[in-house]
Amino acid sequence: MNVIIVGAGIGGLVSALCLHKKGFKVEIYEQVGILSELGAGVQLSPNATKVLNYLDLFEDLKPHIFEPNSFKFLNYLSGKVISERKLGEAIKNDFNSPNYDIHRADLQRVLLNKIEAENIDIHTSMKVTNVGNNKNSAFIEVEEKKIEADLIIGADGIHSKVSDSLFGKKEIIFTGNVAWRMLIPVDLLPKNLILPDTTVWLGPNKHFVTYHVNGGKNLNCVCLVEQDGWLNESWSEKGDIEELKRIYKGWNKTIVTLLEHVDPNTLYRWALHDRPPMKQWSKGRILVLGDAAHPMLPFLAQGAAMAIEDGAVLANCIDNFDDIDEALNQFEKIRKPRTSYVQSAARRNAKVLHLSGLAAILRNLVMGYVGNKIFNKLYSYDALSIVNKNHNN
Repeated sequence: MNVIIVGAGIGGLVSALCLHKKGFKVEIYEQVGILSELGAGVQLSPNATKVLNYLDLFEDLKPHIFEPNSFKFLNYLSGKVISERKLGEAIKNDFNSPNYDIHRADLQRVLLNKIEAENIDIHTSMKVTNVGNNKNSAFIEVEEKKIEADLIIGADGIHSKVSDSLFGKKEIIFTGNVAWRMLIPVDLLPKNLILPDTTVWLGPNKHFVTYHVNGGKNLNCVCLVEQDGWLNESWSEKGDIEELKRIYKGWNKTIVTLLEHVDPNTLYRWALHDRPPMKQWSKGRILVLGDAAHPMLPFLAQGAAMAIEDGAVLANCIDNFDDIDEALNQFEKIRKPRTSYVQSAARRNAKVLHLSGLAAILRNLVMGYVGNKIFNKLYSYDALSIVNKNHNN
C-alpha cells in the first residue's frame, strides 16, 4: 500500500516512521524548504516516549533532551510549592518510560534524520493545493499535478489545507489568552536561579512555565496570559519585552530576574484560539490527524504527544485490518475519546490555572490529588498496544 503524508511536522514524521516500520511505502510532502527554528519547547511525557523508543530514537535524542527531576506548581509570589510530581527514575518506574523536555526544532531534526536513514522519500518546497478521492484511491495536487496514493494523511497542522479541502474551514474562537515564548541561555542566568525541574508558576489570570531544552543549554519559558486586543495566531510574531515585564510586575523575583535576561529578539507571542471538535476525521481514502484533526490548547502540554500517539495507533490499525475503511473507522473509534478528553481537560485548565482568591486556595488544596489522577490517565496510555486490545474486543 502506498501512503502520502502531507506535512513534515511531528505528527507527519512519526506517522511516516511507524507506517514504514510496518512495511508500507510512504512519501511525505512539505510546503517549506528548510526546517524553521521557530517553535516552543516540547514536553515528551511517557505516553509519547514509548513510541519514540519503539522507533529506536532514544540514542539520537540524547544530545538534545533534558530529563527534569520533578514537575512543580509554584505560588507566583512566594515561590512555595503547591504540588509536586516526581519525574526522573520515579516516572520510569511508574510508566516504564521516561519524561523528556526538548526543543521542537531538535525533535523534528532527529525525526528527519531517521526519515533519511530509512530512505523514506520527503519532498520539500512542495505545497499541496488540493486533495480528493477516487473510487479506490485518493490524490493530492502539487504544482498542478495530481499524485495518487492508496491513502492520504493530512498532518499539516492547525491551518490544515487537507482538512479545509475535506470539511471546509473550521470556526475559530479566541480564548482570551495570549501565549508568549522565549529561550534564555542558562549560562547567562545567576547560578541556581532555576532548578532542574519543570515548573509552572500560578497567579491570577496568568501563569509562567519554565523547563530546560537543547540538552540543558537553554531555558524554555512560556507565559500564558489572559489578554484582550491581540488576535494574531502566528507563531512568528515578535513580542515586546517591556510589555511582558509590565504584565509580570510584582511576581516572584525569580520571574522578574528571568525577564531581565531575555533577548528581545527571541521573544514571540501568539493568540490562542479554540476550535470545536470535528465530527469526522476521514472521508474516503483521506484522513487527518494531529492538530489537523484535534488542535490542542497548550494548558496540558500534550499537543505533540497526541500527534505522536496518532501515528502509532494509525500504523497499527492499518496493519491489523485488511480493509482500509475499517482501519480508518477503528482509528477514529480509538482516538476520538482519548483526544476529546485531553482537549476538554486543557480547556478546563485554562480556567483552573488562572484562579485567584478563595477559588485559588481551594484549587491548591486539591491540586496534588487531582493532578496525579490526570497525569496517571495521560501517561499510562500505550499507543503501541491499544489497537490489539480493541481488535480483540
